[in-house]
Formats: sequence, structure tokens, C-alpha cells
Amino acid sequence: MSLDPTPDTPAAVPANPHADVFLQFLVNLVNNGGQLQSIGVTLQMGGMLVSGSIVSGAEYFDRFAESFADSLSDMDATARLSVRHSLAELGDVFRLPQPAEPLPNYIHLADALFFTADGTPIAGQPTLWRGRSSAVDGFILGQLQAEQIG
Repeated sequence: MSLDPTPDTPAAVPANPHADVFLQFLVNLVNNGGQLQSIGVTLQMGGMLVSGSIVSGAEYFDRFAESFADSLSDMDATARLSVRHSLAELGDVFRLPQPAEPLPNYIHLADALFFTADGTPIAGQPTLWRGRSSAVDGFILGQLQAEQIG
């Protein structure tokens, strides 16, 4: 029996700590276009590594729309084109100059590869990836490469 009058409940843990402002700044640089089209990074997230190139939200949604629409082989060409345009429109907000505030909540990677915490590649092809910047535990500039077998 405890003499402590406080209940035996765990201390409140703050909900999602804020994202790394520097990482958000880098994402904003790419989102604003110009000469900086992408930045190679490796993100540490919940015990795994995600490595790829930060791309603008506009490029992410354009590439996602194309890939998704192309996978709809059962639909006629007009319907696929309509789906592609609808999805690509999600990137329109990134085609406008991005303000310094608020900083972006999402990071978009192209050619993303996944690795265990010790750097062992997880099988898969490079892909598009989107994640919350607040879920990133840490990052380094530069991309990891899966070793070529053979």
C-alpha cells in the first residue's frame, strides 16, 4: 500500500512532439521549387530507416497520380485520365509559393527504400513515400543504397 495520495496512473506523455523545424525548412525549400528539385535524405522513424529524395508535394502527387492511373488497366483510357487529373490536383497547393509559416506537416520522398535500424535492406523496389514530419525521430543528408547482389 502506498502512502502517496496520487493515483497510480502513469504521467501524461505529451502527444506527438513537434517536428524538427530544420527538416521542415528543407521540405519547404523543395516545395517552393526553383533550382532545388530534391534533397537526398535518410529518415530514422520508429526503429527503421526510410531513405530517398525529398521532392515537392506537387511532384509527389503528379507521380502518384500517373502510377495509380496506369495501374487501373480494367478502366478505359478516358476514365484513367480522369482519375489521374483528379489525383494530380491534390498537388496544386504546392504549385503556389509556399509561405515560411506554417511549416509543412508532411514530407514526400521519391525513390524511397526501407532498411532495418542496422541498415539491412528490406526487400522492395524504390517507391514514392509520404509521411508526417512529426513522426521522424532523426535524419541525415544522403541516401542509403541497397547492396547489389550478384
